[in-house]
Amino acid sequence: MTPERLQLLLEKYLSNSATAEEEAELTQWYHSTNEQPVEWPVAHEGEPDEIKTRMLGKLQAAIHATAPAKLIPFYRKRSWQIAASVLLVLGAGAWFMLNRPTASTPTVVAADTMAAPILPGGNKATLTLADGRTIILDTAGNTTLAQQGGTRIIKLGNGQLAYKDASLQEANGPVLFNTIRTPNGGQYEIILPDGSHAWLNAASILRFPTVFTGAERKVQLTGEAYFEVAKNAQMPFRVYTTDAQQQEQGMVEVLGTHFNVNAYPDDPIVKTTLLEGKVKVSNGQAANRQPVILRPGMQSIFSNDPQRGGDIQVQQVDTDEVVAWKNGLFNFNNADIKTVMRQLARWYDVEVVYEGPLSKEKFEGEIPRNSTLNEVFKILELSAVHFKVEGRKVTVMP
Repeated sequence: MTPERLQLLLEKYLSNSATAEEEAELTQWYHSTNEQPVEWPVAHEGEPDEIKTRMLGKLQAAIHATAPAKLIPFYRKRSWQIAASVLLVLGAGAWFMLNRPTASTPTVVAADTMAAPILPGGNKATLTLADGRTIILDTAGNTTLAQQGGTRIIKLGNGQLAYKDASLQEANGPVLFNTIRTPNGGQYEIILPDGSHAWLNAASILRFPTVFTGAERKVQLTGEAYFEVAKNAQMPFRVYTTDAQQQEQGMVEVLGTHFNVNAYPDDPIVKTTLLEGKVKVSNGQAANRQPVILRPGMQSIFSNDPQRGGDIQVQQVDTDEVVAWKNGLFNFNNADIKTVMRQLARWYDVEVVYEGPLSKEKFEGEIPRNSTLNEVFKILELSAVHFKVEGRKVTVMP
């Protein structure tokens, strides 16, 4: 199908003037995932949002009979005053609304020429015990893995790691610390000795005692984790974020709540997002600064660069977006290409390099995390960005 023919069909489809044969022709093109540059004339009646809504509605109705799986909106934002076209990408189960510039698309090595698909991550982690022994959790059996003092460490049938009988620990016994690490391409859920749950995202580290004693329940986090904390007003739960050298950066103090902490060393800011309850956030790199109190739906941010430490900023956020990773989704909201690629690099365990000027486009929407990297690239390559894959090295090109 030529670009001119495709443009004509899109115009007629949107204006309700397409014949049954023309709709069938356009539907066949959607299913083929053909990527032809198509200019969209903006002289059409209706505001941009109305046009977008009507177009998506028509596309969903058109493919409903042949694609019953849930489709998730994914858009690349750009001014509708330039041009637009629409493509359905069935492989990744995601919608992508694309506004195309009129410039021609450069020839690149397509993502789908990879020798083998790069698969998504899964439940992978290692546990380092107090005596230095390491247990590979993803290959360990569902049984008692170790004994640390009076605490039994058990891998449950659903894959969770649980600490049991911590209350039997001798009060005067030594405090033993364990560390769970998820690699790139890994995630894991753990039930801490007090009954609190923690979900670790890829490339994250959580250090904690095998029994909580004293005036606080202290854990140390590098990376990202979602917590559901067991209530104990007499012993506050505190998450200390750490940098790549395990130096403490900030602190989140909790009485009983659900919250997400994002503190990757390669991200420019540390983010704490509250879903339920109340937390107090402090920036350990700016001791003279006041802590902030978060309420549900609020997020605190501060720089993870010691040279730029300062006031903690607070903003309202979409909590579904923040914890999308825990629910099996990538969720991008006005994200630049480096933000997108940092998440992909961690989940698919690939090295990312950049060639040429970086795309200034912003990405918005959701993609299932169980997609292959090839399927994700098929969506992202509809924008002004392309990828070359050599083994586990990904080059991002304009």
